[in-house]
Amino acid sequence: MTEITDDQLEELKEAFTLFDNVGDEKVDPGQIIQILQSLGLNPLTADIQKVLKDSELDKTRIDFPTFVSIYEQFQKRPTIANHADLMEMFKCFDREGNKLVFGGEFRQVLNNLGDTMTEAEIEFFIGPHEKPDGYVPYEELEKFVMSG
Repeated sequence: MTEITDDQLEELKEAFTLFDNVGDEKVDPGQIIQILQSLGLNPLTADIQKVLKDSELDKTRIDFPTFVSIYEQFQKRPTIANHADLMEMFKCFDREGNKLVFGGEFRQVLNNLGDTMTEAEIEFFIGPHEKPDGYVPYEELEKFVMSG
């Protein structure tokens, strides 16, 4: 992996600054995952929590240079899921083979399994794509999720 360019560093700083709600040029540890996601990375919450705890950063506000080192660490990790992986997962819920998943069932899975999501996060992803009959066309949802 190459070093972070000046342009990338500027992008990181811009994203970091958006999450600095206090104005002390630091962010809360709980915001790290959101910043990384806004920059196109998709780490697991458990992985972020482990890094923060192991580095004893889980109880203190994090400055920009420390954030950059965390970003570099997760940038080097392989992507957890790609298009093919997501399509395979959706097929498990597509009992009729019509490229639709039931929104209620999928909400429950997102809320209970793996790297769980909040109700607001789930609604952000599923809500705009859910049809009046309660089904979600998963190819459309996958394009939305993968587009960042």
